[in-house]
Amino acid sequence: MERLNIIPKPNKIDFLGGEVLIEPSKAEFLIDENLGAEEYVLTATENVLRICGGSQQALFYGKQTLRQLRGICPCVKIEDKPAFEYRGFMLDCVRHIFSIDEVKKLIDAAASLKMNRFHWHLTDDQGFRAWVSRRPSAAIDGSVRKSSDFGSLNESGEYGGYYTTEQMKEIVDYCAERFITVIPEFDVPGHCSAILHAYPDIGCTGNPVEVKTYQGIFEDILCAGKDKTFEIVFDILEDLLEIFPSEYIHIGGDEAPKAHWKTCPDCQKRMEQVGLKNEEELQGWFTNRIVDFLKSKGRKAIVWNESLKSGLIGNGTVAQMWMDPKKDSVKFANNGGRIIISDFFHYYCDYPYAMTPLDKTYNYKAIVSGIKNAESVCGVEVPIWTEYINNFERLCFMFFPRFAAVAETGWTNQQNKNASDFRRRFKEYSSILSQIGIKAAAPHEWNPSPVARAVGTLDFMNKNVRNKPKKQ
Repeated sequence: MERLNIIPKPNKIDFLGGEVLIEPSKAEFLIDENLGAEEYVLTATENVLRICGGSQQALFYGKQTLRQLRGICPCVKIEDKPAFEYRGFMLDCVRHIFSIDEVKKLIDAAASLKMNRFHWHLTDDQGFRAWVSRRPSAAIDGSVRKSSDFGSLNESGEYGGYYTTEQMKEIVDYCAERFITVIPEFDVPGHCSAILHAYPDIGCTGNPVEVKTYQGIFEDILCAGKDKTFEIVFDILEDLLEIFPSEYIHIGGDEAPKAHWKTCPDCQKRMEQVGLKNEEELQGWFTNRIVDFLKSKGRKAIVWNESLKSGLIGNGTVAQMWMDPKKDSVKFANNGGRIIISDFFHYYCDYPYAMTPLDKTYNYKAIVSGIKNAESVCGVEVPIWTEYINNFERLCFMFFPRFAAVAETGWTNQQNKNASDFRRRFKEYSSILSQIGIKAAAPHEWNPSPVARAVGTLDFMNKNVRNKPKKQ
């Protein structure tokens, strides 16, 4: 049988008959202006080993395919381009921080899989991980928590750390060499315990706020009624804009309880001043003020889908769909907005394979039900949150092969996908991960039996979700 072991699977493969010994050092690379910016054509015969691409980026993708054509393989012509423009992964470095070298390994894996976005989650309730020269207390004070109590994963003693300006720029440059754009996330107005610890006066109560030591949704959020809130938020964004040249900046917007806003005189006064009906609209106003700031700097915003509840978010902002029972993302897309798909039940890799088996991730369709125009879906992103992951080995086990499954959905047209064939190809591809320094989960872990799924899900819930410490 003529077949290739390439991930993501190319969208058009013509077998030309015969076999050829692949010698990458003899390949020629040509720019073809008739091809798209991410489109390449690879020809491998006894006489020719050539990659033509519409840009240097396209040639880079062709090289990733060539890397997976080893030894003697069928003579082929591969004509290939991605299904989606946005193909990303998200790494949470707040709950547990990872070294620059470890982050680079993930970037190398993403590059080999033709991904082109790295969403870097840098701020949350459990720490502020980016050095900000204009507001140094954010990192100095906001990066350290007293302990780590994430379900059954308990670590005594202070936990802290942040990335310096130089380190973040190093990651930006490293990604750029691999045609990956880094999108930093500064999550507001919720998930802000760390920054409120550094600057308690921009909370509604002004009371001290501890950097949280455990997972959850917390009532202390940024005050929308105080002008100083925006002074600090804009200062932090100014620093991030100087470090990250990406068109988009992620500004969060998820899981922001409104209890304090409802009783805060400053927030209520703000609502009255600008004519808002409720606190959801206040969050929409808050978000749009940041969107306008970014627009003044030539940038755009990405928000989590909760930000859409206000009904005030414009189409120039991209919404990232993760858990959306009322399908606000679909409504947004059908009204001219654009969305990124990161479905919680299929793409979140911090949950065990018992809850999210590999095939469940692989078979999920990115054009979600109700979408009228496929063009409204920018693409896909595979996230990993690290409450329950405190070392790189565990991170890789949880991420791979599901990371690669989402990468294939981002690149390969739906009609060309096949789960069993993907599993076969991933076993071959795992040697590339080994060269990078990444050890994937073993095949027997990927798709547990129904009984094993039930047992594994119950075990995870008992150890983590139902094992929260008392509120701080």
